[in-house]
Amino acid sequence: MAKKIPIIDCDEKRAKSITQFKQVADNIAIWQSLTHHSYAENTLVAFKNDWNHFLIFCERNKVSALPATAETVHRFIEKMAESRKLASLKRYIVTIGLIHKCHALPNPCQSQEIKLAMHKQRLDKHDDYTHAQGFRDNHLQALLDIFAPSTKPKDVRDMAIWAITFEAMLKRSEVAALTINHIEIEDSGLINITVNDRIIALSDLASKAVQRWLTLGMIMDSFVFRRIDRHSNIGDKPLDHSSIYRVFRRASQELDLPADVIFSGQSPRVGASQDLADSGLSISQIQHQGRWRSPAMPAQYIGQRGKRDNELKKFAKKNSDK
Repeated sequence: MAKKIPIIDCDEKRAKSITQFKQVADNIAIWQSLTHHSYAENTLVAFKNDWNHFLIFCERNKVSALPATAETVHRFIEKMAESRKLASLKRYIVTIGLIHKCHALPNPCQSQEIKLAMHKQRLDKHDDYTHAQGFRDNHLQALLDIFAPSTKPKDVRDMAIWAITFEAMLKRSEVAALTINHIEIEDSGLINITVNDRIIALSDLASKAVQRWLTLGMIMDSFVFRRIDRHSNIGDKPLDHSSIYRVFRRASQELDLPADVIFSGQSPRVGASQDLADSGLSISQIQHQGRWRSPAMPAQYIGQRGKRDNELKKFAKKNSDK
């Protein structure tokens, strides 16, 4: 959505524009002028409505909207979060930031306070309606029972992805970026992979699944997991995030799970966290295993929201002290 819009560099024009934007607008004329007609009409209508909501909030709370402080934006986001979805909150941040940047004012939305506030909203809203289903060890074992005998390239590749992603708790970006240079095969046949300078040892199950794919796909260099066309031809290009999502959506379909249980690219990190918690590992141990910067996400995944909120506060204080 963001585009490079020229900053108002004339003091007189800037002062006039700030005065205009301090008033609730009933049309998009000032927005068209500000953005030099760079956005579609529907987008400008959304900007106008977002800004009007912020103006009304600021007026009711007797605080400045332009310029606004990070505290004001934070309070606004908290208020709107009571009735708005995450997509709306993200758009509010874009709108408020755009107004400030165009008027050469400090952008409160770039502050650490707002970044952490939005991170909290992503977690909270994630709970509300997009909580990823956990892809767990029993799911992996069931898929292995189904696909172990298969020699179809897509089956072999997907089995390797399900195994390595679950065991190594890989993000989608890490799966897509994995190359043959990140893989070391020991004399025993077990595989170690390197992710962000961390060496992760795979089990016999995952090692065999990955080796089957490397052999069948004749993967000797470049990316490990690649696109496969409808004729089962293996390409050179890596999978993108949407392709990895489809691989995990396929897993939920193959297991004939209920319609409301749909795996996504995030599901293996969720499920692995839950399995590790069930086996007795602490949140800090799960954090280390999953390579998270903060314990907040593993706490979220295993259902400890109170712990997650406390960790977010600690993380915010730690970053503000830097």
